[in-house]
Amino acid sequence: MEIKPRIYESHLQAVRDNLITLKINDYEAFKNELKRGNIAFDVIPHEPYQLSDVQRRKAYAMIHDIADYEGYPDDIKKITLKEQFKAITGYSDFSLSNCKKDVATAFIAFLVEYCFKFDIPFRFKDLTNTFDTERQVYLCLVHKRCTVCGAEENIEINHEDTVGQGMNRNHIDHRGHRLEALCHFHHFEFHQIGAENFAKKYHFHGIRLKSEDIVSLKLMSWKQIHEFDEEYRRQKTC
Repeated sequence: MEIKPRIYESHLQAVRDNLITLKINDYEAFKNELKRGNIAFDVIPHEPYQLSDVQRRKAYAMIHDIADYEGYPDDIKKITLKEQFKAITGYSDFSLSNCKKDVATAFIAFLVEYCFKFDIPFRFKDLTNTFDTERQVYLCLVHKRCTVCGAEENIEINHEDTVGQGMNRNHIDHRGHRLEALCHFHHFEFHQIGAENFAKKYHFHGIRLKSEDIVSLKLMSWKQIHEFDEEYRRQKTC
């Protein structure tokens, strides 16, 4: 089987005579090329509407995770997943070798939600580069998985907007707070390094949930929500 060379995305930083500086997106992987002795590379113009190498690798990684969990060969499961995706979205046939970026984005979103729906473990690494971050935070809250690492044990709901010490957490309107699901380890880290540094490190923020989601997560009851709403109405009339 022919192994295709890896494609690296880069952005022009500076030009000085015949010396050109490029910023490589996947620098860690590129360093491995250099360690293997590869120092000459072909450079081609970027096609902004074509899927990125990161998207391609993420799609194949998720197909592998799904196939491995369900006990199918990767190539067979890829065909099934693509057919299901096309039936749901109305997209025509496509190839992960050269499809458009928007198709790849939609397909990866389908794969992520498929994993959440059927409780399939998958690698969270680089998910923020290929999937809508806010949707990821929401799904992790609903399905009780750590937004950072995907862990399913010891999940705690974190308030990104700090709840003051001494406040009764049973009398907080959680609808007014940005929330995120974190495992115990990453919840501890959040409080160790602070909200700002945590968001910079992991590239996401908590989200505000609708009332039905708040109740589903058992953060509040409908009775508590109605009591808060009544209290807000009284405050407006004062």
